[in-house]
Amino acid sequence: MGFAEAIKSGLNNSFNPTGRASRSQFWWYALFLYIIGGVLGWFGGEVQMQGVIEQTWLGIIFEVISLICFISILCASIRRLHDTGKSGWNVLWYFLPLIGWIIEIVMLCKSSQPGDNQYGPEPR
Repeated sequence: MGFAEAIKSGLNNSFNPTGRASRSQFWWYALFLYIIGGVLGWFGGEVQMQGVIEQTWLGIIFEVISLICFISILCASIRRLHDTGKSGWNVLWYFLPLIGWIIEIVMLCKSSQPGDNQYGPEPR
């Protein structure tokens, strides 16, 4: 799955934790969301240096977009875990500092479970 196709699929399933997501679909979508986060962080820092962001609606908009991106990558991670045959509850490793992130990344990098599994048909 290519970059544009993965973004389209990810955006269509932004708040849908059911089903499966292939490895390429997940990582391309994650890259897209991290780029958005980086741009927002950079732009927010520039605006904050001007002393504007604390008292404007712009700060609220940045926080809402960040929350949407977080929920979206969480749902995509659950779909990716489903593709490897693991429960979506394994996403809770994210919340364990440092070691949890390492465990989660290892699980997200594993190969897809071939064929259909309990979470749905193969996403290819």
